Amino acid sequence: MKTHKMLFSFKNISIYLLGAVIISFAVVMMLRSMMGVSSWDTLHYSLHALTGITIGKATIVVAIIFTVFVTVANKDAKYIGMVIPILLVGALIDLFNLHLLVNYLPINIYLRIITYFIGLVLLPFGGSLLIISSFPAGVFDEFMITLMRLLKTNNLVLVRVIMEITAVAVAIMLGFIAGIQFGMVNIGTLIFSLSVGVFIKTYLKLFERVGLYEIEQIN
Repeated sequence: MKTHKMLFSFKNISIYLLGAVIISFAVVMMLRSMMGVSSWDTLHYSLHALTGITIGKATIVVAIIFTVFVTVANKDAKYIGMVIPILLVGALIDLFNLHLLVNYLPINIYLRIITYFIGLVLLPFGGSLLIISSFPAGVFDEFMITLMRLLKTNNLVLVRVIMEITAVAVAIMLGFIAGIQFGMVNIGTLIFSLSVGVFIKTYLKLFERVGLYEIEQIN
């Protein structure tokens, strides 16, 4: 994976902020679909149910824990900068979920499916935008990249799938403790877990083709 310098240009800041907004919107769309949320959001939802904090705040808590790991593992203080999108995404999730989309409750199965797939496609797209900016990527994307380096593997898809399945397992455990059993874990969660690595890899290759990113190790 290419290491690039942080460039505080309008373009890079715009890409970064756009990625954060898209991620937040996608998370809430998947929540509204009731067909299962992303792997990490099952964990956020179970934590929300267990503690009573908002989903956005639960997102912030989990992400900060992983930020600490990534910063220590890479021995690079620049990753502390991931706190900025963490706070931004957490706040935007609550904004979309509790205000902007609070009345959007699709009941028709076809509308639920469409809503789910909008979230499925947009969530890894937003993460990919964070990756191609010159700033630290989303915490889970940086965690994935860090694991690939520590495990000395180029298999992005396999590493991501293992990450997603582990998150779901912990979410289910917390869900049973909270009394919501499987919580937001549904068929959509499985689809996301198996496809997110492919989506990210595809988006990164697309960005490489148009000159927005350079991939050195991912094949």
